[in-house]
Amino acid sequence: MLETSIYPQDLPLFSDDLDRLEKVLDAVCKDRGIDHRGPEAERLGALIIQLYRQGVKDDAKLIALARAYL
Repeated sequence: MLETSIYPQDLPLFSDDLDRLEKVLDAVCKDRGIDHRGPEAERLGALIIQLYRQGVKDDAKLIALARAYL
């Protein structure tokens, strides 16, 4: 039998996850005056996804960490 490890970053994100992460991104972009379609928002979105996949599931913590990144 083939044995492989499944890591959180390998799991798919479902529409509920994406909706939640989009709200976090929207909150940070609005707070910092960032254009949602700009490269800074794209980097920020990638960071939020990475944090979420690493186990940060609390919206307030995601927002705080994303703000600290900026």
